[in-house]
Amino acid sequence: MIKNRVVYSCMAILLVLFIVMLAVLPNIKIETKNDEFSYETLVFNKSKVTTVDIEIAEEDWADMLANAAEEELKQANVTVNGKRIENVAIRTKGNSSLRSVVNSDSDRYSLKIDFDYYDNSQSLYGLKKLNLNNNYSDTTLMREYISYELMEKMGLPTPNNSYMYVTVNGEERGLYLGVEAIDETFLANNFGSNDGFLFKPDGTGSDLKYISDNIDDYTGIGLKTNEDNIEDSKLIEMLNVINNGGDLEKYIDVDEMLRYFAVNTALVSLDSYQGSMKHNYYLYEDNGVFSIIPWDYNMSFGGFGVGMGGRPNQVQVNTATETNGTDEADTDPLMNNQDVQPPQNGEMPQGGPQREGNQPPVMNGNGPQMPEIEQNQNPVQEETQVNTNTNADTQQQAGNRPQRGGMDMDMGMGMSGKLMSDSAINFSITTPVSGTTLEERPLLNALLSNDEYREIYEGYIEELATTYLTEDYVQNITNNLAAMLTTYVEADPTKFSTTEQFLEGVEGDNSLPEFAKQRSTSILKQLSGELVVEADTSSQGGGPKENGEQAGNMDNNPLQMPSDFDPSQMPEDWDFSQMPQRGEQNGDQMQRPNRNEESMGMRGQANEGTVTLVSIDKNTVIMVLISLVILLSALVFVFRFNRRGR
Repeated sequence: MIKNRVVYSCMAILLVLFIVMLAVLPNIKIETKNDEFSYETLVFNKSKVTTVDIEIAEEDWADMLANAAEEELKQANVTVNGKRIENVAIRTKGNSSLRSVVNSDSDRYSLKIDFDYYDNSQSLYGLKKLNLNNNYSDTTLMREYISYELMEKMGLPTPNNSYMYVTVNGEERGLYLGVEAIDETFLANNFGSNDGFLFKPDGTGSDLKYISDNIDDYTGIGLKTNEDNIEDSKLIEMLNVINNGGDLEKYIDVDEMLRYFAVNTALVSLDSYQGSMKHNYYLYEDNGVFSIIPWDYNMSFGGFGVGMGGRPNQVQVNTATETNGTDEADTDPLMNNQDVQPPQNGEMPQGGPQREGNQPPVMNGNGPQMPEIEQNQNPVQEETQVNTNTNADTQQQAGNRPQRGGMDMDMGMGMSGKLMSDSAINFSITTPVSGTTLEERPLLNALLSNDEYREIYEGYIEELATTYLTEDYVQNITNNLAAMLTTYVEADPTKFSTTEQFLEGVEGDNSLPEFAKQRSTSILKQLSGELVVEADTSSQGGGPKENGEQAGNMDNNPLQMPSDFDPSQMPEDWDFSQMPQRGEQNGDQMQRPNRNEESMGMRGQANEGTVTLVSIDKNTVIMVLISLVILLSALVFVFRFNRRGR
């Protein structure tokens, strides 16, 4: 007969083994081909910076950089966090940002990696395509990341993304934001099917105005999937309904689109459908119903400039204090500043202080100059008029540097380090368009012209202003990112801006949390009626009104950007030689970051040492279940044997 102590000892050993298996197995990275979406954690791990090492023939790399605008595919091998994928395709990517970098002395291009181009069975843990975004025009390096974070929090189908440090043939290329491509894999992961129609509108028809019943007339609505069955698409029917009336819910996911436009409006993301460019979004038609997918947010947080191609917002603060009925308003410095001269022969305007040091030049009548700007100088006030009958603090100075059409030119190539502008902070939530009209954006107009839908939209706007686009919430994100990224930013030899400018975005008067604080305050005041923003969206120009009168024709404003402005069309004789060279921003030679140093997780407190990637795949689950069955069987056997022995 087996003694009780032997039985209990066996039971204890089995329990210990089972507990050890539960603790150890989840931390063992077991690759499996059964989990087609394991890239979500294995590639886009937000708690650390992913390493991307590209190997490409030197002549191919040199040709790619020399002819970046061609976006020609080259063969390469890529290693991501130690996982090597051979025979992949790589190319430069971008639109106006690509052309702008081409016209500069930088070669920091965004890149697109196609893992299955040469072999359609090949992927990186299920990921077929990876975008490496160069953070063009964003000195904070965080606008796009935080925008996707808020989109995800509001339940939108959002591409996976995380920070990645890139090398090419062992040479440092720097810190990029890796973003999942919107393709069949993304669709299957987010919608459960990729059998529908994926559109990427950009061009004729991307405003979603009804043109005709012939789909060939919508040349700017690019179809990305299921091209052979386009005749089965309900696109024309959807366009007809949003333009001419009908059952919206039959053709579009109304609630999802209201959430999308609420986030876009709160973030003042105007390089989008709501701006003059009418692009940077996807539509996915699944069983005749259209969903919207967010895309490209490096110019969110007002980075694109309110009023580009149109007139600025008219802002009125309603207060309890009454005066003699006359609205007091500041005149527009743009119309009265004698130091700002009209451009001559296509050159940038003269005037404004100069800057010393390794900063990009701005153009004036005498050629490239190095602007010297003191932090608190305000040579040009934002093109937004705040009418108030008190001395309320709601009136903001727009920024520290002259602009061209709403884009800060002090850093070159459209780089903007300024966040605190009235036109962005007080961007209208009732008429949330810029450089266009609601009527010119029929999808948004159809939603907001419905009282029931508008109420839901305003509810989402309020949720953002009180929960996610708040100073505390955004501050937590920027603090965590600063702890994780600062070393990489310092080491980045190709970065467009300085480490100091990156840190300015983390906290302080010109930071993303401060923007969130002021923007959410403005949203809540607009919702309550305390702040009335009349968005003047005419494309004919015109300026801020003083006491009800026109302040002048903005068409004559040398700093106003036309609606068709192309940032790549800079003067051919623009001398970029004085721009900071790679590795010079901080003086000393930069070193590659230590991959094993401390980093902070995005959703928790700082961790000591290297962050361990935790992933549980199907094999792990099966092994745990089998172990559990074996344990239970063993326990039953021991008890039965023990009773029989008695």
